[in-house]
Amino acid sequence: MQIRFQTPYQYLFIHQNVKHLLLLWKKERKRELYIIEEENDGTLLLRFPGETYAEMVLQEIEPIFFQRLETEEGLFPAILGATFTFEEKLIGMYYHRDHPTEELYFFEIQGETLTEISDQKYEAVVHAFMNEFPEYFSG
Repeated sequence: MQIRFQTPYQYLFIHQNVKHLLLLWKKERKRELYIIEEENDGTLLLRFPGETYAEMVLQEIEPIFFQRLETEEGLFPAILGATFTFEEKLIGMYYHRDHPTEELYFFEIQGETLTEISDQKYEAVVHAFMNEFPEYFSG
């Protein structure tokens, strides 16, 4: 699934196995959350889920949504692309804000904190993600 926007304030992410679109309006300091539903013909339908649902999801993801990650190349801004469960732990998949198709990064989410995944489990986490969200790897 690849969708590009003209401005950098729209974010697609999957949370609790539901595809969402987060719109941020910087000038108005407003945020909107939509659920993305795919119809049989491939059309994407945006549906407003209601204020209560939107606030609940935003409360869960806002503390972990935007991150600064560090690799051997240095610090870079990262964005949450998906959350999923692996061995009863919440895992977050992140991507580089400026290069979203280059590499994915996985962390265990504990409350509002990201924790590195051990080398022994990292490959299994990646495979679990690929099986659960194949749309990230098509096209």
